[in-house]
Amino acid sequence: MNTEKREPYKNNSVLTYQDLEKFFIPELELEYYKGQDIPKVDDKYNEYRVWLLFAKFENWVCMQVAHSKNDVKKEIEFVLECLSQKCGSNNYELKDSQFFKNVCPKPKQGENYRKLLYTKIGSESKEFKICILDVNNYLGLEKNEGTNNNDADRIIEICKNQYAEAKIAYQTLAVCWRKVSSAIDGQTISYAVEHRSEFE
Repeated sequence: MNTEKREPYKNNSVLTYQDLEKFFIPELELEYYKGQDIPKVDDKYNEYRVWLLFAKFENWVCMQVAHSKNDVKKEIEFVLECLSQKCGSNNYELKDSQFFKNVCPKPKQGENYRKLLYTKIGSESKEFKICILDVNNYLGLEKNEGTNNNDADRIIEICKNQYAEAKIAYQTLAVCWRKVSSAIDGQTISYAVEHRSEFE
């Protein structure tokens, strides 16, 4: 996989799957090998919000990080289905992701970007892992068992998953991840670039 980092990420250190494994929910880790049956995704996945997709090259490479407000199970099922498909034509333009040049397919009019992206990722490797992030553990937060008592608690509850998605995407330089500039993920990346030492 040829990837050229964009500025200002060229000198970023990258956390690996092994560096982050302690923050994943081990019993929910899925492994998928091309040609084998697609693993079952049960309802327990919907208790969590942030997931990562790794592909095996020489090492495990984080290809994507995402979060879902309501249905992680459905998102992961969609991704696994796309990974299993044969890639059609590779006749598409490539555009930049947040961290790399020319790695994301540019859909033609009427094409589904997510389907195109995950089918492309599926064509680039034969072995994949999907990991569920324990957001509270990763961010060093206490699990809130009751109601939020003040604005600080509410801000954390509202923002923590989007922040965790952007932070771990930045720390892994997730190959195909793209931010929403005006949202929490975009603000997080801007902050991380300006305060690099806080994220390494």
